Amino acid sequence: MLNRNFTVSFYWRLTMYYFLYDNYDSRNQAILSDNEYDRDFCDNCGAIHVTYKGIFKFKIMGELLDYYMASGTPVISERFLNVLRENGFTGFEVGDTAPRYGTVTMVGGKIKEKYYLFKVTGKCGMIKQLNGDLFPYCRKCHRKIASTGLVTTGVTFAESEYDGSDIFAFLNLSNIPIVSEEIKDVLIKSKLKNLRFVALNEWEYSDRILERSVRRRFEKGSVYPELIEAWLKYGVLTEQELNEQLNKKR
Repeated sequence: MLNRNFTVSFYWRLTMYYFLYDNYDSRNQAILSDNEYDRDFCDNCGAIHVTYKGIFKFKIMGELLDYYMASGTPVISERFLNVLRENGFTGFEVGDTAPRYGTVTMVGGKIKEKYYLFKVTGKCGMIKQLNGDLFPYCRKCHRKIASTGLVTTGVTFAESEYDGSDIFAFLNLSNIPIVSEEIKDVLIKSKLKNLRFVALNEWEYSDRILERSVRRRFEKGSVYPELIEAWLKYGVLTEQELNEQLNKKR
C-alpha cells in the first residue's frame, strides 16, 4: 500500500510513472481465442469498441509466465494477483479466464495454473503530450484516433484527473496499465516474469501517414473533422491542399 501520508498532489509531483507491457516474444506469448463480446460502432470515427463477455479465453504458447498482453488485453498469473493483494494495491479488478496451451493455429490442453483477466479501474483522464496538448481523439466516442501525423516522445496526464489509484490508465488508452516507481520496484523484487516498464516521459509515439493514404481516405469519404484538424495541426495537409481535396468532392 502506498504511504497515504503523502497527498496525491505531492506524490504526483515526486513520482516517475511507467506503462506496464509484456516482453513480447513470438515463442512465449498469449494468443486470443474465440470469445463472446459486445461491439459498439462509432458512426463518427468508425471505431469498433469491443467488450468481452463471460469467461475470457486465450492460449499460451511457450513458457508459463506471469503477465501477458493477449492481443492487447492484459492477463495475470495467480502469483501476480497475490503480490498485488498482499501489498494492498488499488485500481484494478480481475475476471475469470480459461487458458489453454496452443499456437496461432492450434488449441491444446487446459492449463492448470490460474490466470485472471486484468481490468484497470484507476483513471487519469485523457492522454496528453508533455506540452499539455491532448492526443487527437474522437469527440463522440473519445477513442485516440490513428493516422494523424503526430510524432512525439513522452506523455503525461492532468493531476486534477488522476483518481489516486495505485494502478491506473488513460481513458483513451485503457488497456495499458500505468504504475508508479514504487509499485514497479515491488513487482521487480517479487521476481514476476515477463514485465516490461516504459517510462511515460520516454514513450515514443509515431503516427505518420503517407500522402497517398490521405488522398485515398478523401476518395473513400473516410475522413471526419477531428482527423482533418490533426492533419492540419501536424503538417500532413496545408489549408490549400485541404481545400483542393474538398473541391474534388463537389
